[in-house]
Amino acid sequence: MAEGVPKYVAVRDNLRQRIQAMQPGEKLPAEPELCDQYGVSRITLRHAIGDLIYEGLLVREQGRGTFRTDVGPADSPSGSRRRSLDDFIFGFSPRSADPGGTVKTKVLDNSIVRNGGAAAQLGLDKETELIRIERLRYVDDGVRQHSVIYVAAARFPRLHDEGFAFDSLYEYLESTYAIRLVENDVTARVRVLDGRMAWHFGVADGAPVLEIDSTVIDEFGSTIAFSTTLHAPDDSEISFIIHSQRDAGPVQS
Repeated sequence: MAEGVPKYVAVRDNLRQRIQAMQPGEKLPAEPELCDQYGVSRITLRHAIGDLIYEGLLVREQGRGTFRTDVGPADSPSGSRRRSLDDFIFGFSPRSADPGGTVKTKVLDNSIVRNGGAAAQLGLDKETELIRIERLRYVDDGVRQHSVIYVAAARFPRLHDEGFAFDSLYEYLESTYAIRLVENDVTARVRVLDGRMAWHFGVADGAPVLEIDSTVIDEFGSTIAFSTTLHAPDDSEISFIIHSQRDAGPVQS
């Protein structure tokens, strides 16, 4: 790698050249193999691949791998509408909607609060002031997501003055504060809706939905944001494949 060039940039540029020689739909080597080839960490590799996904040269299919696209991210090999866990780093976007669907956001709250549970997820003292942003995300007239996100008020003060009815919060963080989001630790569970949440989604009390906790981390390993998102009942599906680790001994239960 050239002296003075960040590792992820060198890897990204080399991968871009390799991709040009690949056929549309052709699969990249697995991450461990690429890490060995380039002599870099998984975070560095994911940083490079993330740029190429953003450029539309690659698409990641959860449980299948990473593939060269034809003309853009929408042209994935499977044409599936299922969302990769990596998509949750970037949040809700028009690509989550049916073609032609009208996407909009309603901000319910943008306030400074103290929340011990959220502060703990961010690695902060329970008395730390946090910015809490609560939003509803619509496709056409139907609510598809309800999300509450927390960030440290002292580190990201300008978020309290923004509406985020039209802009991506995570893209704002990256562009305004010069951070790079590279990892998302995700916990998924089934939640039963009632009261206000059932009303927002237009379903009866007791309807099950997917609830996702996301802890977003930057390239230096710092926790940037913690969020909890509810997904509409017909969007409440995530697929994944679990592989056993070779030579790791028997699985303990």
